[in-house]
Amino acid sequence: MEKYNTYSTEDFLSDAGFIRWIKEGAEEERQQWEEWQESQPESLKAYQQATLILRTVLTAKRIEPAKDFGTSLFADIQTSIGQQEKRNKIIKWVRVASVAVAAMLIIAIGIGWYEQSMITISTEYAQQKRITLPDNSIVTLNANSSISFHRAWAWQNKREVWVSGEVYLNVKHLNADPTHIQNKEEFRLHAGKILVDVLGTEFNVKQRRQQVQIALLRGKIRVQAENQSQAIIMKPGEIVRYNGILQKQTLEQARNVPEAWLEGNMVVSGLTARQIIDNFEDTYGYKVVLEDSTLASKQIDGTIAFNSEETILYTLSNILNVNIYKEGRIIYLRSR
Repeated sequence: MEKYNTYSTEDFLSDAGFIRWIKEGAEEERQQWEEWQESQPESLKAYQQATLILRTVLTAKRIEPAKDFGTSLFADIQTSIGQQEKRNKIIKWVRVASVAVAAMLIIAIGIGWYEQSMITISTEYAQQKRITLPDNSIVTLNANSSISFHRAWAWQNKREVWVSGEVYLNVKHLNADPTHIQNKEEFRLHAGKILVDVLGTEFNVKQRRQQVQIALLRGKIRVQAENQSQAIIMKPGEIVRYNGILQKQTLEQARNVPEAWLEGNMVVSGLTARQIIDNFEDTYGYKVVLEDSTLASKQIDGTIAFNSEETILYTLSNILNVNIYKEGRIIYLRSR
């Protein structure tokens, strides 16, 4: 029965075994045909169509022609040849037109899908990835992050990306005159409810825990929250945070170096233990339980190697004077 799994309707109607089964319905064949149908083969729909056609043909009543049927038929054929030729030409034209319309429809659907579909590149926990966008802008993805952009980037004459997690962008500069920017020269980034308009620059975007942080290292960008008229023009050395409202700070006020993760580090000044633990959870996918809640507000200064979970946990255990216990994806920090 396996040979029937890939049959078309035409294949079934040409198969002697199938025709015999439909015509005669032998009991010795019934079980295997019923089991075959219950297995839901790929060709089940073709089998059902072929069955309907064959049963229609087999149940049709035979019509006995009249005595003068042959003479009348010949006369009708002769008188209708001219009409039939015209009819054939029309049918042929309609078929050609139908094929052309169907082909155009398929092409239109394909183009629509291509224009609307997205390419998404993402990283797993504890993984970083560096990619080059179609305009040669460079993007580095931190762990547990992603970037999406339209597949038809070149067709749409605009540069637009959607990011989540943490990414560092080095956007390619396309325009020498910032006062006359064309659509295809703009670079637009979406991070949650934040919209960033860029000309050419380097900046870090972090979207974690219902907050968005944008740190500008070089160039100039415009940051605006969704459905809000307020916008901030950022200069190098500034940070904008969004947690319902936009707030601007300097890098010194941020208490950490936003792009330090590119080198596998955290460089902090006065950052709390809880904030460092949050970064660890976002990067490595663990749930960390700090059993002594008073330790969460302890401030930490210095450089923390963030390129391996063992190094971070070792650092935290010494700074906080705790022991570390792992249970699956949960880590407990218990005071010594």
